[in-house]
Amino acid sequence: MNEHEGQAISWQVETHEHRERSTDWYWGLGIGAVVAAGISLFFGNILFALIILIGLGSIATLTARGPREHWIKIESRGVSVDGTLYRYASIQSFWVQAGENPRLLLTTTGIFSPQMVIPLGNMTRAQNIRTYLKRFTTEEEQEAHLGEHLAELFGL
Repeated sequence: MNEHEGQAISWQVETHEHRERSTDWYWGLGIGAVVAAGISLFFGNILFALIILIGLGSIATLTARGPREHWIKIESRGVSVDGTLYRYASIQSFWVQAGENPRLLLTTTGIFSPQMVIPLGNMTRAQNIRTYLKRFTTEEEQEAHLGEHLAELFGL
């Protein structure tokens, strides 16, 4: 959905495209986690073994859960994601990544989410957002971080 509210642009987006996983996929993930944790324990690194088990357990849970819907709104005050406003003062730069599935990449000053990747849905919306954001913040070519690529790989 692309709604124009005065000067604002808003739409609804899913976090990712859900891919059904077979039972074998979950078994493989579990066996991989146990083997990696076992190797870590063999070398005496208990903390790393716990991190592996917790991390892969989280991946399994997030994969089974499926996508969530988010409301995005871009207005003169900043970018809002599910009601949380990121003011332009905290956005260092943006980049609209064109292609089959255009995305908005926002580099922020935030510690926990230094880059946000927001699906745009279509190229018309991508062009409108690019034109709009150029009025408020810096456009700078950038790529999604490694974490985003890993999330896509696991379908998160």
